[in-house]
Amino acid sequence: MLKRKEDSKTQQSDAKGSSPEESGSESKAKISPKKKELMEKLQRVTADFANYQKRMARNAEETRQWARAEIIRSILPAIDDFEQALEAGKTAQDVQSLLEGFKLVHEHLLGMLAQQQVEAIATEGEKFDPAVHEAMLQQESSEHDPGTVMAELRKGYTMNGRTLRPARVIVSKSPSEEEASEDEGVEQGPGGQNNDSED
Repeated sequence: MLKRKEDSKTQQSDAKGSSPEESGSESKAKISPKKKELMEKLQRVTADFANYQKRMARNAEETRQWARAEIIRSILPAIDDFEQALEAGKTAQDVQSLLEGFKLVHEHLLGMLAQQQVEAIATEGEKFDPAVHEAMLQQESSEHDPGTVMAELRKGYTMNGRTLRPARVIVSKSPSEEEASEDEGVEQGPGGQNNDSED
């Protein structure tokens, strides 16, 4: 009787001791399929996103190519006009008629630029603006305020309000600036001494 009681106790203690391990393995068995499923979902999402990035890059490149194609297509009529003008120039006796042909081509090109919201930058008489003007020279002028654009050396253009190419210009400066520097040079010789002083 005592042995049976002891055996039953040991069996109960073994059962109690093994139950946490078994329950732990059961919980692990339950969690691992969920983890596997989540990992598979993550891999699918990552692959989809990588494909999306490649597709967007491809679409962007195609858009750039079509934009270039549209610009080239718009230039072709101007090239046709140039070729006609050159062909007419071979037999033209009057230089004026040749100039008129080139004027028409020029107007055609300007019209194409206007369709693309490209505008020439205002220059002469305008205040110098480094955002749209590139100063190539400074010249003294008593007729213009300092920092005024006196002349245009090369046209500049904007597109939708943004500078495509700055205009190259000549900017005025006050005549007194150089005269003052020359006067200072006359008054002071090398070393800051007065040249008019006698030994």
